Amino acid sequence: MKARDIVRSIRRMAVSFLYPQRCLGCEALLDDGRFFCPACSGAVEPIIAPFCQRCGLPFAAGSLPVCGRCFRREPAFRQARAWAYYDSPGKSLQPLSAAIQRCKYQRRLDSGAALAELAAEHCGLAAGGYDWILPVPLHIDRLRWRGFNQSLLLARAIGARHTIRVEPFVLQRIRPTLPQTQLSQPRRRTNVRGAFAVSDPEGLRGKHLLLVDDVYTSGATVEECARTLYQGGARTVDVFTLTRAVVR
Repeated sequence: MKARDIVRSIRRMAVSFLYPQRCLGCEALLDDGRFFCPACSGAVEPIIAPFCQRCGLPFAAGSLPVCGRCFRREPAFRQARAWAYYDSPGKSLQPLSAAIQRCKYQRRLDSGAALAELAAEHCGLAAGGYDWILPVPLHIDRLRWRGFNQSLLLARAIGARHTIRVEPFVLQRIRPTLPQTQLSQPRRRTNVRGAFAVSDPEGLRGKHLLLVDDVYTSGATVEECARTLYQGGARTVDVFTLTRAVVR
């Protein structure tokens, strides 16, 4: 074993001793390197086919290739996919939503780092031959409060795993917006309209892009981002979110 590998091994052991691994959901201590305890792991529900081929919305078998909403109104992006449900109705444990809320609102970077590893592991779209990965940006005021952009954590992990360049400054949020969780679907679209801009249209022209965020709810934010990127010269824009909030 090389000296560099020995140093890394010692560093990992020291971090594990000082900061023992905890379940992403309930924060119980773990001793096997997993992300979730057995109970929380059973409550994580991956999204599997069949689902809408445009927005990724899961639906019943035998349905059309696209959901009713995408059939009525084509989304701005080419396709969107998510790894798992944000929450699972009927289950007392909601590990993914708990981890995401802890990361964003308690400013827990340890949760963010673990979620980023999950994103890198489960981003099936990453094999799509993208030029750049772009995180959904935060406004500077929100970034100052939180101290980090959780979408950038996910994007960097995916980029590192799949050797895709991450560009965190190409897409910018140019005005503050209200939290989308507080708004109805029509107001969410109004809330983010005109909230984004492209900093380098010349560099963006002709690029195949993967846009990354933590949660897909109404799709208003990622659609506005995709619309802005297409107007800025992007050739294709796909969307990956770690989770998707679905009313069932």
